[in-house]
Amino acid sequence: MFIENGEQGQRQIMLWDNFADDRWKPAVASLRRITCNLTTAGFTAEEWQAAKQNLVDDLNRRAADSAKVSNVDLAKDLSHALADDRDLIPPDELLRYAANKLPGVDVRSGSTWWRQQWGSGVEHLRVEAPDFAKVSDPVVAIRAEANEASGSPACKVR
Repeated sequence: MFIENGEQGQRQIMLWDNFADDRWKPAVASLRRITCNLTTAGFTAEEWQAAKQNLVDDLNRRAADSAKVSNVDLAKDLSHALADDRDLIPPDELLRYAANKLPGVDVRSGSTWWRQQWGSGVEHLRVEAPDFAKVSDPVVAIRAEANEASGSPACKVR
């Protein structure tokens, strides 16, 4: 299940919960609370520090694994970048940039960035689960679960 925000051909933000079995309801509620809290209150200092560290760790892993990328996967990434009219930046270059820029990005700037990114697109909440075969109207069920989780009227799913 994921929540994404963006238009086709634009930058997208995706939050993912790989829930187990019949746990889609708590997963929807958790993702909804996270996106609502980030939009209304922003990051805490600890969350922002963890996000920056996770980004650096991910870029380190990608840079270390870049030599193992097959030609087919690289060609796929290049074709997607070309189709989206964007550059494909090597992981080691992204890591150098992040290591240089991230220390100067504070929690307030991170929260502002989040609001700008999240608010600039169309939000999609997608849930895939076999349980929905038994649900008469899955869209209504997902929307109800998401809306029950968010306390702010501004965070309601329409």
